[in-house]
Amino acid sequence: MNETPERNPVTHAKHRRETWWQITFPFILGMLFILGLGGWAIFAAATGGNVSQSADTALIWIICPNFFMALIPLAIFGGLAYGVIVLNQKIPAGFKRLQDVMIQIRDGVQTGADKVAEPVINLKSKMASLEALKRKK
Repeated sequence: MNETPERNPVTHAKHRRETWWQITFPFILGMLFILGLGGWAIFAAATGGNVSQSADTALIWIICPNFFMALIPLAIFGGLAYGVIVLNQKIPAGFKRLQDVMIQIRDGVQTGADKVAEPVINLKSKMASLEALKRKK
């Protein structure tokens, strides 16, 4: 019942070739490069050459991948900083428009409330006037 579909042999072979050239080969090449740098430093130390210069050069090459990996967060934080700057420029105008809309809504509600309350206030004031006239007599 839980059978997996059979793989297409043509696309599977193509995928394996792409995996080799895009992942495995660069990884092996990078490891050989790093091992070569280590071997160079060992050879320089064994032959009595200038070990400091070889070690410094090897260290620089070993640090380079870390530097490039550090560029990813740098790009992300740079993009976030740019986004914040753009938002800081656009938000005040947007909030001003929103504030204007809210003021219009407030004025409309206030006008409507005044119109609804006006008959009640007029009735109460007329009743109070009648009460005052009754007391004067």
